[in-house]
Amino acid sequence: MTIKTLEIGTIGTNCYVVSDAEGTAAIIDCDGNPAPLFDYIANNQLKPTHILLTHGHYDHIGAVQAVQEKYGCKIYAAKQEAHVLADPAINCSLYSGMPISLHADVAVEEGDTIQVGTLQFRVMHTPGHTEGSVCYLVEDAIFSGDTLFQGSCGRTDLPSGDWATILRSLKRLRELPGNYTVYPGHGPATTLDIERRMNPYM
Repeated sequence: MTIKTLEIGTIGTNCYVVSDAEGTAAIIDCDGNPAPLFDYIANNQLKPTHILLTHGHYDHIGAVQAVQEKYGCKIYAAKQEAHVLADPAINCSLYSGMPISLHADVAVEEGDTIQVGTLQFRVMHTPGHTEGSVCYLVEDAIFSGDTLFQGSCGRTDLPSGDWATILRSLKRLRELPGNYTVYPGHGPATTLDIERRMNPYM
């Protein structure tokens, strides 16, 4: 498994490209100008087949339509996130000057698995930042969106956010067996062991 982090978009959102040995790839969240993403995919001869969304805020979906048009990928998101993706007022794109309304091709739920080439992504529903926030677990990696950051966690003052709920989600992450590398929606990667020890919200 190869993981590429591209920090692109209006507020430095991490876009991830996760590929197997044959070059089949999933794109996790994508905002802003997708040119660096397109260049990386072309330079490494990858074949994107899936767009996996951790949640529906504008800074995670801004380039999704362009990416889908280029590669024909299906969009995956939690069923609870449908209203966030569809409504520019709820996903906050209305206030960024570029209203976005999206609909996922595939609605996922807790415990679902998504096969991307030889890689199997497991869906963990981690609401709190938004109602339909999810983490994707694959091998020894967790893509945590805006649920868990290095030393911190996502805000809950935007539509469908809830503080008590995100704390329950963080508790579930803390209680996962073993260690994982955590790839958040913003900021540097960390590990679950480090966050268990150092993150006050966990």
